[in-house]
Order: sequence, then C-alpha cells, then structure tokens
Amino acid sequence: MDTNLTYIYGAGVFGQKAIDLIDSQYSSFAISGFIDRNKTGELCGRTICRIEEVDGDPIIIIAIEKFDTAVSIYKNLHKLGFVRIFWFYKEKKVIGKTFIEEQCIDCSGWAEGGAIAQVEMHIMDACNLNCRGCAHFSPIFNKDIPDFESRINDVKQLSQKFAYIHQFYILGGEPFLNPEIGKYVEYIRSILPESDLIIVTNGLLILKADDSILEKIRENDVMISISEYRPVHNVIEKIKEILERHGIEYEIRTMSHKTVFNRPLSISADSKYEKLCISNKCVTIWNGKISRCPTLMYIDRFNEEFGQKLPNQGTLVLKDAPNGWELVEYLQKQVPLCDYCVKYPIDWSVCGNPPDLEDFASLD
Repeated sequence: MDTNLTYIYGAGVFGQKAIDLIDSQYSSFAISGFIDRNKTGELCGRTICRIEEVDGDPIIIIAIEKFDTAVSIYKNLHKLGFVRIFWFYKEKKVIGKTFIEEQCIDCSGWAEGGAIAQVEMHIMDACNLNCRGCAHFSPIFNKDIPDFESRINDVKQLSQKFAYIHQFYILGGEPFLNPEIGKYVEYIRSILPESDLIIVTNGLLILKADDSILEKIRENDVMISISEYRPVHNVIEKIKEILERHGIEYEIRTMSHKTVFNRPLSISADSKYEKLCISNKCVTIWNGKISRCPTLMYIDRFNEEFGQKLPNQGTLVLKDAPNGWELVEYLQKQVPLCDYCVKYPIDWSVCGNPPDLEDFASLD
C-alpha cells in the first residue's frame, strides 16, 4: 500500500498518541500532516490543515476514541469522495512493520456494510446473585446451560450483518456459570477478530475459575468488566490479584456506582414516574433474534412469569433482519415497551425466593 500521502484526522489526544506510537515504533511510516476542524498551526512538527486543503487520494487515519464521533467523521469523508479511511482509537499490543495493518481498523467496508457500536449476548441466562431490578430478568430464568452451537450460530449470523462490530459483550446472567466460557471466548474471537470482546461479570466465580479458562481469556485478548456489588466488594482485591497474575485486562465498575439500582419498568405506559432508558444501544442477540435492548429481548419471559402483557414488538429474527446501516437505524428506533421504562432508584439487594413482580416493575 502506498503510504506517501497520509494524514491523521484529529489533532487531539488520540492524534498525539498515534504520532507518538508512529515515531517510536513505526519510524519509517510517513505522516504528511493533521486534519482538524477546529485547530490550526502545527503538532509534533506536522502541519494541521482543513479537509478542504487535502488533494489527491490520501490515506486518512481517524484518530478519535469515541466510536460515534469516528463514524460521523467517516461518513463525512466518504461523502467527500475519500476512500482509503482507517480508524485508530487505542494502541494494540501487537507492534509490526505497518502501522495501518497492526494498529488501525480498515473502514473500507463501512459504506455498504455498516458499523455498530456494541452488541451483547448471554452465554448464561441465570445468575448467582439475582439482583432486584435486573433489566435482564436473570432471577426468573432457570439454570440450564444454553446450547453452544445455537448461540455461536447467532454470532456468525450477526457478523454477516455488519462490516464492523466495535464491541461485543459476553454476559448473562453470570457468564462464569457456564463451564464452556473458555470455548465461547475462543470461537467468538475467531468470528470477530477485530472487535473488542468484553466479559461482564460480578466476578465472584473468578475466585474458583480454572486456570485454563483464564488463559483462554488472556490469549484471546478479552477484557473483563466487573460489577462490584456489595458481596463482590469484600473480595475485590483477591479477584484483581488473580486477573493481574494471569495478565488479563480488566475494569471495575465500582461499588459506589452499584449500591443503587434502577427498577426498570412500570406496568403502566402512563406511569407517574419519569421515563428513563438504562439500556440505550445495548443491542442484544439471543435464540436467533436481535433487539434494541435486553429488556425488550426478555420481556416475554417477564410476561410469562408474572402474567403481564407488556408489549414485545420490535424484536427481529436475526437471519431475516436487514444488513448494515438499515439495521443500525432500525435498532435505534423506540418501540412500544419504551413507554414502560422508568426511573425508579432502589437500594441494591437480591430478590426473594421466588422473585416477585415488584422486584422488577412498579405497580404505579
């Protein structure tokens, strides 16, 4: 690939990171300058220019961390006729001979194939904590292990719908309840080689996890995101020590943010409570279907358990769903269930046995 005319779009923090990485590890890779909508002058000895000043068929590397902003810039560049567009949003562990191949996402297929910010999937529907207010209704699911082939087939079908999936979340329920979690990690990484893979967990079962599972997580470059609920807080240092020993990247959603939950629903569309969406853009796949959020995906289970009739319109059969930007647009639209989603903060606690309707919904 001819890289003689290459610009970095964004003379900010990530533009600086890109240049620092190029200068230290890819010194043979030439950068002609920066493009920025708001800044002029120079950065790291390179001129900052406007997009209108760029001629020819350059390579443009968008150096912006936020996915939605990068997509907006990409669409504008594509509209202006630029074709060779890449995205740098974080430094990857691999250092090779070509900065673009090793550190950037190729956006060339985005125009037709589309790009989506995140998608999530249960590999276990039940949980070991059973929190009140769970927007996934995990406390009312049984502890059956899902069929591996069926769930992986959903990921394969999903991968055919988009040119790029930025983040894919492996969760539940509690994903570490599934003894095949290592196998899931390996297969999903093979299907989504460029996506950020994140396991969302309360972390308690990491204390008992087999070393082979943790090694699979590290080998496949999967991050673990731990929700630090009250029972987790007491053992969080032990969990961190295990993850650090295995070289696994992790983040902690701290207890200060997890002591208050939100009871997500009202059984009335005309609730006295303020409307609130807590799952915006949490696109969910499950059992051959895709929906805009987990609450919609699992609302049939809620209705069945509690004898309710909250609306379930808006979920699509995955294989029949449109592709690319058309599907992204569909998944951003409100659905009838949105009228039932409310703001109702509650202190964190676990459901009774059996769970009660008011663990998840206000009777208004």
